[in-house]
Amino acid sequence: MSIQELDLPPVLDAQQRRAETRRIIAMTIPVVLTTSSRALMDVADYIMITLMGVGEAQAAILPAQMLMWTYTVLGMGVVAMVNTFTAQALGKRQLAECSAYPWQSLYLALGLGLCGLAFRPVLPALITSIGHERGVQALELAYLNVLALTIGPTIASNGLAWFFVGIHKPWVATWSVIESNVVNVVASLALIFGYFGLPQLGMAGAAWGTLIALMYRTLRLALAMLAPRYADVYACRATWRPSWSRIRNLLRVGVPFGLQSMFEVMVWAIFVNYLIGAKFGTPHLIATNAAWQYMRVAFMPAIGVGQALTSLVGHSIGAGDLPRARREARFAMFVCLAYMGTLSGVYAWWGGALVGRFNNDPAVMGIGARVMLCAAVFQLFDGIAIAYGAALRGAGDTFVPSVVFTLMNWVVIVGGGWLAATWFPELGSTGPWMAAATLLGFGAAFFWWRWQGGAWMKIDLFGRSAADAPA
Repeated sequence: MSIQELDLPPVLDAQQRRAETRRIIAMTIPVVLTTSSRALMDVADYIMITLMGVGEAQAAILPAQMLMWTYTVLGMGVVAMVNTFTAQALGKRQLAECSAYPWQSLYLALGLGLCGLAFRPVLPALITSIGHERGVQALELAYLNVLALTIGPTIASNGLAWFFVGIHKPWVATWSVIESNVVNVVASLALIFGYFGLPQLGMAGAAWGTLIALMYRTLRLALAMLAPRYADVYACRATWRPSWSRIRNLLRVGVPFGLQSMFEVMVWAIFVNYLIGAKFGTPHLIATNAAWQYMRVAFMPAIGVGQALTSLVGHSIGAGDLPRARREARFAMFVCLAYMGTLSGVYAWWGGALVGRFNNDPAVMGIGARVMLCAAVFQLFDGIAIAYGAALRGAGDTFVPSVVFTLMNWVVIVGGGWLAATWFPELGSTGPWMAAATLLGFGAAFFWWRWQGGAWMKIDLFGRSAADAPA
């Protein structure tokens, strides 16, 4: 019986351990930069909106972004599986199969983008029903009407980027997102403030800048995939036709994760818009918006580590090396804990001052300090959940984790947050944030248990029926 069948970790000498560590780090650094850079696009929008000097704009931008992301992450969750399928195909040395999946993600992005535009007519009623102050509502609508156009390009650029991560060429995706951030800043500043003779669009200008940047990134990645360097090896120019079997594969594995992501953002949208904004008012909403920018600095790089881990685990499983997949998951978990633990200390000690960098109102800073203290607590749990959740996705184990974590979100964050806001209003927005910290503790314990249980080792990702014949 082989080591893989026993799932016993082989004894690695020092040179093998160093080589394996270098391999993980070489994948992790560019993917972290990629994931963090996309988050920085939203942070950059927040900073540029702050320069307008309109307090309502600071309150409006995060709720508007969350409403957009509630739908967009459904598609992003589905096309994220391009990473898993490509990595496992690479491990199996089925190179043409690697390029087939990013093409299918473009067709999915087109369909989901068109469906997303159908929701634009209901945005005014949706924003009014949330109940923010009128000035905040007007800015949310101006931003969202344009931001809805970014749904398709966001999903398409993600699908193409995960192809390069899956074939272990992550720097292509990294440079594309860095370049698109530069495009976003230049275009957004010009359109927000009317530079270079362009119209002064205010908050809507930030959304137009984001759209221009995402269209640039999608085109940039498509051209890179069609270049001879990749097209000749992975048959990228021959696998572009729609393949219903591959689309079904992406939907089969990706829809559970996509729905988990959608409901998770929906839960946080309810949390920010209703449990914070509607329940406690604009100062609490501004404090949460400001604190959220720093939380992104913590969880987006950790998500990048997770996405790199998804590719590494997928490749190891495709190559039949389950012990290596276990070692990779353990290493990534410790990286997430070390990074997020360091930031937890920063947020606990200097949370109020950090929030004050965006808004120096004493009331906002006091509220923000308490929010940042909650973030300092739950980040450690979040690091564990992100690492083991990503490892499970690398194996294609998405259904049970998605169902359980989605239920946890609704019960603990929405239910628990509502109870805290209703029964203990004297806590202010700190009560709902304490419920959020509890949720992430439960999530970390569940994902760790699921990975250790080993059900993922029995999954046949590609199914019994083969996909369309590779070119």
